Amino acid sequence: MPAKYLIDVERKLVISEAWGALTDDDVREHFQALRADPLFDPTYRQLIDMTGITEDLVDITTKQQESRNQVFAPGVRRAWVASGDYTFGMARMYAVAAERQGQNIGVFRARRDAEEWLGL
Repeated sequence: MPAKYLIDVERKLVISEAWGALTDDDVREHFQALRADPLFDPTYRQLIDMTGITEDLVDITTKQQESRNQVFAPGVRRAWVASGDYTFGMARMYAVAAERQGQNIGVFRARRDAEEWLGL
């Protein structure tokens, strides 16, 4: 699976990373793993690094479902880093849809900007 995460309990932060060709199963498995992890706290902030994604094979239906089925608490700051135009655009579309569920997702081109927005 071209995705991993680290839960930093001290900083109350989930750091996720995705790379390669990302599929529907990869996205679902990532969120399922977070939900099942005993260290996961839905009030933690999240930083997602998507700069390594080379191909987005995630179906629009999966993106819509996952934007409605959130694992993070409403209002929690989540920063997504996407350097490629397509990935950045898809991340923005997801963020807009997730905002309807009370999510607070910022999409950035540079990790430094995302970390600053998260207060890191």
